[in-house]
Amino acid sequence: MNPAFFQRLSGPALLAACAVVALAVCFWPRPRNDLLNVPLGVEQAAIVSYSGPVIAVKPFKWGVAVNVRIARMTEEAGVRIYDVRYIANRDGTFDLKDFLTAEDGRALEGLPSFKFRGDPKLSKHLDARIQETEEVSVDIGGHYTLTLVVLFVVWIAWLLLLIFYGRPKPLPPVVAAPEPMMAELLRALLARLEAGTLDATAKAQLEMLLLRRWREELSVADAPMHRALAAIARDERTGQALRQLQLWLHRPGSNIRREDLATLLAPFTVEPVQPHSAEVKP
Repeated sequence: MNPAFFQRLSGPALLAACAVVALAVCFWPRPRNDLLNVPLGVEQAAIVSYSGPVIAVKPFKWGVAVNVRIARMTEEAGVRIYDVRYIANRDGTFDLKDFLTAEDGRALEGLPSFKFRGDPKLSKHLDARIQETEEVSVDIGGHYTLTLVVLFVVWIAWLLLLIFYGRPKPLPPVVAAPEPMMAELLRALLARLEAGTLDATAKAQLEMLLLRRWREELSVADAPMHRALAAIARDERTGQALRQLQLWLHRPGSNIRREDLATLLAPFTVEPVQPHSAEVKP
């Protein structure tokens, strides 16, 4: 094509580029937010494992941001498991442990953090349509609609010509590195365990990954947490590991050495074996 043609289109091309930039800004993906969003006024559930003093809900105050109740408490291997229910009443970011206290007034040391955000947006399933009471139509002569359609098609064709004519070949896509597997994460945490560099967050992550691994291995991933823990404790392969891990995590005065614990947990850092069913008692 004649280069002078593109010189004459420099002004429209600039407008088209501005339109493309504006669309890119509007539709560019936002950074992912891993904070749990819970709808306002809908009861949620959380499972809390804690070996310290008995947990109770702080006294109710009028206008409190989150209503909390303990639906059930069970005790397994010296650890109390709480089924905590909560309802967010207003927008904001909250931590569930801020609404819990010890029954005897002591401090809840080592209680894991559980943060969430109250989401004021309405559910997409709520129907809030407005019914029109009468039909309103406006008739415009002179082939107005046809003229608009033709102009729109011509403008789209011209814009596509500016964007795609002589466009360089796209670069090959960048392949993102795969996320680490559960076994790799467990090996890294056990290495920190042997080195004595595990902080509270890493300890909670180690416990969460091991429970997830054991639930998948025993085929009790869909069972409630208290039943899954009972199945893990009864299993010959996982029961001893669970008891030693809970004692080391929640009873700092126990005589369990971290090196011995790492050796006991090492078999679970390999790729998962074929899952086998475990009896889950009601």
